[in-house]
Amino acid sequence: MSRFDFSQPPFDTLGPAERDALEARADIVYFPDDALVIGPGQAIDALYMVIKGKVCELAGDEVVSRYHPRDSFDTRALIAGQTPHRFVVEEEALLLALPRAELLALTESHPRFGAYFYASVSQKLGMLAQRAGTRELQTLLTATVRDAGCRQPVFVDAADSIRDVAAAMKAQRSKSVLVRDGERLGIFTTTDFRDVILDGVDSAEPIGRHCGYQLLTIDIDDFLFNALLLMTQRNLRRLVVTEHGRPVGILAQVDVLSYFSNHSHLIAQRLERASSLDELADIASQIDRLIGILSGHGVRPLQLGRLVQALNARLFARAWRMIAPAELADNSCLIVLGSEGRGEQILKTDQDNALLLRDGVPPESVAEYCDAFSAALARFGYPPCPGGVMVSHPEWRLTRAAMRDRIHGWLAQPSGEGMMQLAIFCDAEAVCGDASLLADCRGYLRERLQDDAGFYARFARAIDQFDTPLGPFARLRTRERDGRDTLDLKKGGIFPLVHGLRALALEYGIDETGSHARAQALAAAGRLESSLANDIVEALGVLSQLRLDQGLRRIEAAQPADNLIEPERLSSLERDLLKEALAVVKRFKAQLRHHYRLGSL
Repeated sequence: MSRFDFSQPPFDTLGPAERDALEARADIVYFPDDALVIGPGQAIDALYMVIKGKVCELAGDEVVSRYHPRDSFDTRALIAGQTPHRFVVEEEALLLALPRAELLALTESHPRFGAYFYASVSQKLGMLAQRAGTRELQTLLTATVRDAGCRQPVFVDAADSIRDVAAAMKAQRSKSVLVRDGERLGIFTTTDFRDVILDGVDSAEPIGRHCGYQLLTIDIDDFLFNALLLMTQRNLRRLVVTEHGRPVGILAQVDVLSYFSNHSHLIAQRLERASSLDELADIASQIDRLIGILSGHGVRPLQLGRLVQALNARLFARAWRMIAPAELADNSCLIVLGSEGRGEQILKTDQDNALLLRDGVPPESVAEYCDAFSAALARFGYPPCPGGVMVSHPEWRLTRAAMRDRIHGWLAQPSGEGMMQLAIFCDAEAVCGDASLLADCRGYLRERLQDDAGFYARFARAIDQFDTPLGPFARLRTRERDGRDTLDLKKGGIFPLVHGLRALALEYGIDETGSHARAQALAAAGRLESSLANDIVEALGVLSQLRLDQGLRRIEAAQPADNLIEPERLSSLERDLLKEALAVVKRFKAQLRHHYRLGSL
């Protein structure tokens, strides 16, 4: 076993024998305080890993980075053979010097190891989220339906009697059968048996009259995660598994959950069975635990966000149906806005929701139900929105006509506040009630939008609301808060990427609400360079992962999640990727400034 920690990239890609061979050729060197380890223009003959102490990287008098135990430096200089920067010891350091020749040989013989040194921005940014997945041979992200296995289907004919089918299911110990009716294929389950018995159906009747022919299927080589997501969204207990379009098995929810027994707590089923707000509060706490487990096993923020969005939508809908009278629930549309609408709010940061009412329903008559709903979400762990974007605030419970008037005001008399309200409305998703109310308001927005360059520029201008915390020489800019040197991931990185994509989507009529989907759609439409779109998606993934990791650590310490991170607490890879991500932010902002001519406003 190695005496040194080679668990950090890129060494975590090497096998035990390769690590042992590398360590055997390494030297341990000692440097006192203020000693120069590497100087500008000096030939680089080793990559250094910090065992003890602290080393500072300087460009002139500017601090570019600091390296702590387990960090390594400097991969860029290793490839180039020299560096323009100085590496000076801040606290007496013990370093492991890994020979340059050995490392370069490994980059040629070991593709994954070499990728760390030579990867493009998009590929390199993807490494951070992929790292956690290497801890297991199979993760929720990479496992397929084939990996989990599926049950052999029991086929019956549509003309077979209900009694005969029951006998077949008993003999095969199956809880479902696939029903052949010519070219059609249906499914009949034990739940369907319950229904036909309660309806008094004669057991001699053909099974084909009582099965469902609208099958939901999944390919045997599709990700198991997608099966779990589909089951969660549709409240299903089984899917028909196909291979080359032909049914080959049945995937039951219990199969998915047993394969990932540590990853789920039957949340979706519990949501459907819940009969009180107390039960929903307990289920909401399970969602937090699920996030921690899945994140720890390498599930990336994009997939996590989609799953959490699906679970939250059902949680919110269930709570609203418990609180609101049935007539109100049927004559309104509960919508989520902002990051919740985009499927990008993983941890419970705040509430962002609104209520659209059918014309004729007085908004003041629903106040008590809206207040109760906001209070319930707060009880579930979703803090009130600082900006008041909640159904408990009168300006966010509107009739269809009033919402149209609000949209007209945003467009006709644009203001800073109005532009941000329009921005969060652009991300809206319906979670309960009459979704046509939201569709109508969206349609009205599209109709009212005109080819007005000045309007789109005012809308996009918010990208410059916050500075990007990346200075000259790729130096991270921090601010001291409560004795900590921190930077705000949301303001400095995530928001300008999200809002820039939102602005372009609004201008070019892209209906997608998620940032990833918007980037893809804009690239497909030729409105955004494909390589930049990929870099934006990966940068968002890195920033979101760092934010999620920090949030989970704070939650574990019984503190509220926030957007602040301390760069010095990151690994050298994380700091490098943070810098790369913020460089993408700066590049995208520069392109948006040029596109919208923001410098002239």
